[in-house]
Amino acid sequence: MKTFSLNGTWKLRGQNEIRGGEMISIDATVPGCVQLDLSRHGLLPEDLFLGMNIRETEKYEEYEWWYERSFEAPGTDKNVYLVFEGVDCVAEYFLNGEKIGESDNMYIAHEFCLDGLLKKGENTLTVHLRSPQAVGLEGDMPMKHVMFGSKPQWRYLRKAPHMGGWDIMPRAVTSGLWREVRLEVRDSIRFSQYFFHSHYEPDFKHYRLGYTLEADSKAFDGVEMELKASCGEDSVIYAKSRVTSNRGILYFNIPNVKPWWPYGYGEPNMYDGTLSILQNGEVVHSIPVSFGVRRVELERRDALNGDEGQFRFLINGVEIMCKGTNWVPLDAFHCRDAERYDEALALVKDIGCNIVRCWGGNVYEDHKFFDFCDRNGIMVWQDFAMACASYPEDDTFKKKLAKEATAVIRKLRNHPSLILWSGDNEVDSGTQWMRDPNSNSLTREVLPKCVDLNDIERPYMPSSPFLTTPSYEAGVRSQAYDTPLIEDHLWGPRDYYKSDYYKHNKAHFISETGYHGCPSFASIKKFTTPERHWPYAKNEEWILHSSDQSGNDARLMLLEQQIRQLFGEVPTDPETFVLASQISQAEAKKYLIERMRIKRPYTTGIIWWNLLDGWPQISDAIVDYYFTKKMAYAFVKRAQAPFTVTADEPKEWGLPIYACNDTQEAKKGHLVIKDAESDEVLWQGDFAAAANGSTKIAHLPLYFSEKKIIIFQWEVDGVRGINHYLCGFPPISLDMYTKVLKKYPELDNQ
Repeated sequence: MKTFSLNGTWKLRGQNEIRGGEMISIDATVPGCVQLDLSRHGLLPEDLFLGMNIRETEKYEEYEWWYERSFEAPGTDKNVYLVFEGVDCVAEYFLNGEKIGESDNMYIAHEFCLDGLLKKGENTLTVHLRSPQAVGLEGDMPMKHVMFGSKPQWRYLRKAPHMGGWDIMPRAVTSGLWREVRLEVRDSIRFSQYFFHSHYEPDFKHYRLGYTLEADSKAFDGVEMELKASCGEDSVIYAKSRVTSNRGILYFNIPNVKPWWPYGYGEPNMYDGTLSILQNGEVVHSIPVSFGVRRVELERRDALNGDEGQFRFLINGVEIMCKGTNWVPLDAFHCRDAERYDEALALVKDIGCNIVRCWGGNVYEDHKFFDFCDRNGIMVWQDFAMACASYPEDDTFKKKLAKEATAVIRKLRNHPSLILWSGDNEVDSGTQWMRDPNSNSLTREVLPKCVDLNDIERPYMPSSPFLTTPSYEAGVRSQAYDTPLIEDHLWGPRDYYKSDYYKHNKAHFISETGYHGCPSFASIKKFTTPERHWPYAKNEEWILHSSDQSGNDARLMLLEQQIRQLFGEVPTDPETFVLASQISQAEAKKYLIERMRIKRPYTTGIIWWNLLDGWPQISDAIVDYYFTKKMAYAFVKRAQAPFTVTADEPKEWGLPIYACNDTQEAKKGHLVIKDAESDEVLWQGDFAAAANGSTKIAHLPLYFSEKKIIIFQWEVDGVRGINHYLCGFPPISLDMYTKVLKKYPELDNQ
C-alpha cells in the first residue's frame, strides 16, 4: 500500500450559517481546528487560554466552514481511498465539485473510494462543515433529553461532550479536520479486519487469528497467509495456511508462552511481527502486528442479601490491585492532543499507574496511546463516548452509535492493555430518578451486541457506576449517596478528606474521586492577566479557570473551605495560599489511595481524578496544563508504588502500620518509624509482607490528639523507601508542616 499525505496548508472559508454576513477567508492547518487558525490570523486572541479569551471563540459557534485544497492524482485510479482520521463534526465531501459522501461523527475515521472519480493531474478536494449550533436547532427532541444533561441541542451529535463546557474544561465548540488526512492506494488483496484471540491459560498454547479480506477477485488461487512473530528468541511464532475465501481463521501455536502482565505483577510481554498475504509465493500484502497473551476477567457481584459483593479485575487468574488515573481530554483543542502524548504518557508511567480509565466525555485515543499502555503494563478501562446525559434511543441514533462502537472496537481490540468496555459515564446514576437504568437500550442492547459481535471475552459493563436494579420510587429522586455501590464515583460533599463519607464508603472499587489543588502561582500568572493574578475572591478570571462559564465561584469557595478545614485559616498571600491548597490536595489523594490499599482484600482498586489538565485551571489534576507538577504528584507516586509502608487511621489506642505489597512476591525488610520534628525513633524492626495484599506489621501507640508527622523509612530487596503519615484532627499547623517538608525534601521529590 502507498500513502500520500494531505496534511498541511488548506484554504478555509467561513460564514455564519444562522445569521449570514461577511465571508471569512484564511489559510488553515490540517490537522487543526478553525479556532486555532482564526487565532493565528489575528481574528481571535493569540493565547486563547489567557484571561477571558476563550469566551471570544463563542462568536464563531454558528459558523459553517469550507476546507479546500488541490492535490495530484496518484497515477492510478484503482483501489484509491481518501481517508479522514477525524472530522469535527457534520461534514459533506466534494471532489472536483461533485459530492462523494458525508459524515456526522468526530470520533471515528471516514473513508471514500475514489475509483473512477479522479482526474489526471490536479484534483480539488472540498470539505463542508456545518455549524454544530445550527445542526442542533434542527428536528424534534423529547423532553427527557432536554431535562437531563447539559447541551441538549448536541445530544444527537457524536461530538465530545466536554466541548460545550464541563467542570474540567472550558466551552470550546470546535470545528475542523482534527486528525490526519491522506490518500491510500491499496493492494489488490488486503485485510479489512483481523483479530488475535489470545486467550491465555498456562497449558493452552493453541491460538487463532480471525480475518476478513478485501480483494479485486473472488478467486483465491495460489493465495496463502503467513504469520511471523516473536517475544524474544525463545518464543517464536511461525504459521502459514492456504486462503480459500475472503474470511477465515489462521491457527497457530506459541512455544514457551510469555504472558502480558500489568505493571507490578510481571513483564508486559508483547509479540511483534508481520502478517502477510502471498500469491504464488510472492508477498502481495504485509502489515506489522503486535499482540499480547493474557486473560482478563471482571468479577462483579452486587451487595445483596447480606453478601458484601465484589468488584475486581483478574489478569491471568491473579487479582490485580488497580491504581491509576482517569484520562481526560489532553487539550480543549483536540488537534493538539498528538503533540502532548509523549509528555503526558511519560507521567502515567513515572507516577506508577497500572490502569487508566478513558472517561466517556472525551474522544477515543489513538493507537499511540494504547501502544504505550501495551508496552508499559498499563491497563485501560475504555468508556464509550457518552457522559452525564440522556441520549436518544430512536433507530437513527442506535444505528449511528452501533457504527461508531463497531469501528472503535475493531480499531482497538488487539491491544492487550484494553481490559474493559464501559457503556458510558454516569448515565445510570444520573437518570435513576426518572427511569429504571436497565431500560436504557443503548447500553443494555446496542453496545453489548457490538462488543459481542466484534470482541471475544473482554468484559463489558453498561455504565459507570453500573446500577443493576431500579433505585427510584414513583418518580421520586433516590438518595444516591446512601445506596452502597460496589463500584462508585466518590464525590459527595467534597468535605474533609477523612470525613465519614470517605472513611466509611462501602465500595470495593472507586473509579472516580478527587480533591482540589491550585497550580503553582507561576502557572497562574501564565493564564491570568496581570491585574487578575490575585486575589482569587470575586475574580472573574479565576472563576472562569475553575471551569465555570456562568460566573459561579462555588469551586473556588470549595477550595477555600478545604484549606480552612485542614489548617484552620486561609493564607492571604498567593504563594502561601497555593502551598496550603497543594498540601490539602496531596494529603487527600494520598489518603484515598492508601486507604484502598490497606483495606484489601475487600477493596481492589482506585482510579483517581486526575493526572493532567487539558487547559490551565484550578482543578483536581495533579499536573497543570503546562506540565508543572503539584505537590500531590510526589505523594501519589509514593502511594502507588508496588510496595509501600503506610498507616491506617488510629484505633485501639494506637496507629496500625501496614506493608502494602501489590506484587506476586512476598517481601522482607527492615522498618524505622520516627517523629519527623524530633527524630525520636518510635519503632523499628524487621517485617514480612505477604504477596499481593496488605499486611499489618506494627501497632504504634498514639493518641488522637497528637498533631505531628510520622516518618516511615524502610529497606526491601536492597531498595530504600520513605513515606509519612499526618497525625491528628484539624487544624494542623501549616508552619509545622512546611518545616517538615524542608527537613525531608524527598517527601516532595518529583
